[in-house]
Amino acid sequence: MPRSPVALIIALSATLFAAFALNSGASLQSSLLALRASAEGFAPVYTGIIMASYYIGFVAGIIWGASLVNRVGHIRTFAALASAASAITLLHAVLVDPITWSLFRIMTGLCVSGLYLVIESWLNAQADNTSRGGTIAIYMTVSLGGLAIGQLLLNGAPVSSFELFTVASVLLSLSLVPLALTRQPPPSAVSGERMTFRRLYKISPLGFVAASGAGVLSGAVYGVGPVFAADLGLATNEIAYFMFFVILGGMIMQFPIGKISDMVPRQYVMIFVLTGLAICGFFPLVAPDLVRDNLTVWGGITGVFIMPVYGLAVAYVNDYLEPEDIVPASGGLLIIYGGSAAFGPILGSSAIGYFGPWALPVLFSIVGICVASFAMYRAGFGRRISIEEQGQFVAVPRTTPMAFELSPITDDISLNDEDDSTEPDSDTKPMDPHDLQDVLTPDGTAHPDDIGQVPPAETDSTTDPNADKKM
Repeated sequence: MPRSPVALIIALSATLFAAFALNSGASLQSSLLALRASAEGFAPVYTGIIMASYYIGFVAGIIWGASLVNRVGHIRTFAALASAASAITLLHAVLVDPITWSLFRIMTGLCVSGLYLVIESWLNAQADNTSRGGTIAIYMTVSLGGLAIGQLLLNGAPVSSFELFTVASVLLSLSLVPLALTRQPPPSAVSGERMTFRRLYKISPLGFVAASGAGVLSGAVYGVGPVFAADLGLATNEIAYFMFFVILGGMIMQFPIGKISDMVPRQYVMIFVLTGLAICGFFPLVAPDLVRDNLTVWGGITGVFIMPVYGLAVAYVNDYLEPEDIVPASGGLLIIYGGSAAFGPILGSSAIGYFGPWALPVLFSIVGICVASFAMYRAGFGRRISIEEQGQFVAVPRTTPMAFELSPITDDISLNDEDDSTEPDSDTKPMDPHDLQDVLTPDGTAHPDDIGQVPPAETDSTTDPNADKKM
């Protein structure tokens, strides 16, 4: 019987608290560094490189995180990475230098990616087929809520002070507490299987391109969004509210847009969303004063069109996959997303540096038009599937492939595995009593793993002690 939402939240409370603290700390640190870099007088391109470096480390964590967890265990991995991320956050305030900060951001991205992997592994171990949908929905809400609250914490102290770095460090440290004290057994080994880029593009060119576009958009928003607002003359508290509403807009509308894409051809929904983004990006050029005076409203509407793009891309790719390919494909898509996200802050900061703050919305429009144009081309000439053949849209975090194992769309995999395990093997035959001697130890016992798995050795009639009896 499925658990109620309240019971599910209570059961997952330790892991959800870790996720909330991690997202809040990482979100606060990201915007704080962007604003502090601008305040320190770093050139815009240097600010872009600093913010882009995070995604380099994040992709590295996706690639190598599974091997680290499997080698040293979930709790040790989480403790080491959370402690390292917390210490690195404080070092930003001590060593203020673009190159040093870029290296710190790479290490932060690596640590945060590994922390996400452990959290999502734990959630996956605690969820069953009756609660996967509720688990992923609650996790998404908590994660996005943490990202949004992290932005509001910018109001706690001046950007030039040490206090905000301390708050971000404390939040990253607090994420360790519930998992370090949990009585839940650690999850099983983590799979690092990923689908190749070539195969992903062959399966769904539009999904591949849309995931890349979503990466550029997200990287630009999170990496350069605070700088964009600061260049328009907003105070720190206004910048915090601007970023809060960008995330909130995407958080609220991601699920309705996803459900609409289940009822109509998904690529048409993607075209609509990207066209809306293009209009939002060009609108400040038409009415800059109106947008400047209502920047939080404009940010919320822009977030509505930016945040769902990656989820739509993933759902579109999944429509063409077998259930067992969904998790490996998600690993490839996340690397595409993360690699593309590294270009977002560089492109965004360069555009602002050369053309002014309104160049960032224009960048959004250009990306939206490019991906929408490709979607229109694929809608006319690409492979089509009917609405009935489309899978179910499930919003998942753009963190690690383990988040996709939480998704209800992967339930078919486990069901198939259960069916396979209950089918008798037609090649299995009862072991002959004479063959049993081949797996016995000298004391007449056998290891349970040997029974039925070690093939009987071929005997020579000249050395078989029972040969005379058989003659």
